[in-house]
Amino acid sequence: MLDPMGRRDSARIVTPAMAASSSRDPNSLPPASATHERAVRALPYVGTAALVVAAALLLWYGLTYFLLLFLGILLSLLLRAPANWLAARTPLPDWAALALVGITIVGLLGLGGFFFGNAVASQTIELGERLPPTIESLAERVREHEWGQRVLRLFQDGEKPSGGQVVGGAVKAAGATIGVIAHVAIVLFFAAFLAAQPRVYVDGVLKLIPLRRRQRACDVLESIGEVLQRWLVGQAVLMLSIAILTFVGLTLLGVPLALPLALLAGVLNFIPYVGPILSSVPAILVGISESPQMTAYVALLFLGVQSVEGYVLEPLIQQRAVYLPPALILFAQLLLGLLAGPIGVIVATPFAAAFVVAVRMLYVEDALGDRAA
Repeated sequence: MLDPMGRRDSARIVTPAMAASSSRDPNSLPPASATHERAVRALPYVGTAALVVAAALLLWYGLTYFLLLFLGILLSLLLRAPANWLAARTPLPDWAALALVGITIVGLLGLGGFFFGNAVASQTIELGERLPPTIESLAERVREHEWGQRVLRLFQDGEKPSGGQVVGGAVKAAGATIGVIAHVAIVLFFAAFLAAQPRVYVDGVLKLIPLRRRQRACDVLESIGEVLQRWLVGQAVLMLSIAILTFVGLTLLGVPLALPLALLAGVLNFIPYVGPILSSVPAILVGISESPQMTAYVALLFLGVQSVEGYVLEPLIQQRAVYLPPALILFAQLLLGLLAGPIGVIVATPFAAAFVVAVRMLYVEDALGDRAA
């Protein structure tokens, strides 16, 4: 093609080879086209990074609710354990076995409330009325010493609360109580739904995994569920054993309010290491209100019960569950306690057990190729 001056315009002649080369090489494209091509290629990575950041923010701000859901999963696994056992050994269908387990639990709770409800309620109220004067009496004894006065100053601001502060404290206490009730309701409803249709939720999670990794993810989830189920069943037996041993021991010692103190010891035993210490404090305070000799007996009783639990019962009951080093349990309790408060301390041990199973299967076995037991 000739330009107006009669010269050939070579810039407008494009051969097929040049066109193909230009389409294959993004760098040969005009600047706008090359930028668009790079943006299209970077879009999946940007989307992935945005999802990771959003998930991290959601986990950070909603950590308490994620841990509540984890508690619901634990409770559903505890309900499924006897239901699966019944379904495997009887002609009952799965839903009927679960319904029978639920009715049995409600019936046992009803019978326990009928026979022991009044005693537990009255003794719990008496315990609540008895502890504050005992603590005040103990504080008066501590104030007699100079070191005790320095210690008490750390916990006192030296100012008496005003009427507005008292009302504000009452409102906060009421709000906290409502919050606890709401959290318990969330856990119970989630556990019921998950126990009724576990495959629906498990399959929904697996749909988010790529096909080539889906079977391995299924194996990991099944292993975590099996380990948590064994740990929960064993822990339930341990809690019942601790409650019975503590009740028998306190009754033989003649300690008042033995029933609520024993129930508290059994429930708090769900939290390793921290729970037994917390459960011994009210019992020791009740012993202080009786006599110094009773205080020593109560402390020795709790020490003996925990020794039996740690050296005899736990190795027998939890020997088939995952082994967790004590330092790992304490670290998990400290970390989750700092991040989520008391709920973090409660779920720290089963959460650490699930984490250990996932790391062993996904990292040690798959990434490192170590198949050792």
